Amino acid sequence: MSFEQLIVDYRTYLLAQSKSPHTIKNFTADLGHCFEFFAATGISTIKNVTSGDIDSFVVLFATKSDGSMKHANTINRMKAALRSFFLWAKRNGHIPDNPAEHVQIKHVEPLPPTYLNEAEEKQLLDCLRDYPRNIHQQRDYAIIRVLLDTGIRVGELAQIELADISDKHLFIKRAKGGNPIRKFLPSITRDAIDQYIQGERKHFATDSNVNALFVNQQYGRMVSRGFQIVVSKWVKRAGILKQVTPHKLRHTFATSLYAKNHDILVVQKALGHRSIVHTQIYAHITDESFEEAMESRTARFN
Repeated sequence: MSFEQLIVDYRTYLLAQSKSPHTIKNFTADLGHCFEFFAATGISTIKNVTSGDIDSFVVLFATKSDGSMKHANTINRMKAALRSFFLWAKRNGHIPDNPAEHVQIKHVEPLPPTYLNEAEEKQLLDCLRDYPRNIHQQRDYAIIRVLLDTGIRVGELAQIELADISDKHLFIKRAKGGNPIRKFLPSITRDAIDQYIQGERKHFATDSNVNALFVNQQYGRMVSRGFQIVVSKWVKRAGILKQVTPHKLRHTFATSLYAKNHDILVVQKALGHRSIVHTQIYAHITDESFEEAMESRTARFN
């Protein structure tokens, strides 16, 4: 079987395992690079791949053109793709032995997430409210409120339809992992959505067949890149110097939620993390917030 057909079959397997589109895209891209390397070195079939061939590709992939190493997370992703693919290939009888069985994934300590502090979050929302005549102000305000107030991922935001909004909840049919989830909508968030639906959306979604909640100027469903542009535009307009993406608004939601209740289990549930290990990164206190807490405590005795 050709390398190309193997990738097609493996992609079908990943879809059946409810892997996210992001994971499937990255894994298949990494495998494409791997198979191009094999072909260039004279390997025409997966049965001829050895552990040495795997090691040679790993070294080539991990090294930049200037001789420096790529980020450890990028290398780990590639290694995870190799381990997953060759395990699948062995289980399905494509190879007698697994040449990637020895590949080790290096533990990487997660960096503290970039997020907006309380003042910056207010600055961003105030900026949105200060531009009421902007052509997409209602839509963009609703988008940023949903991201800040629910912590959903941008891929989840892109799939929301009108019917997925109820009085107090937002329903996401396919969250990360392929499972449906329901998110609580604070009243201020729901008000922002309602104003957008009753106002701006009516002008841009004149076709009753357009079911997407958030639409673009071409009357179609907004995609992840569109949301990234919206967030970046308003962050810059608000005068915030940080590089902020939709996912960093998810970090903002989680960090703010933990600061309010100091219950990591609540944050885990709100983010939909299966393991609390992934949530522990938000249980941090910055020097600034620590100093503010200490000042607040001692101020009682003045």
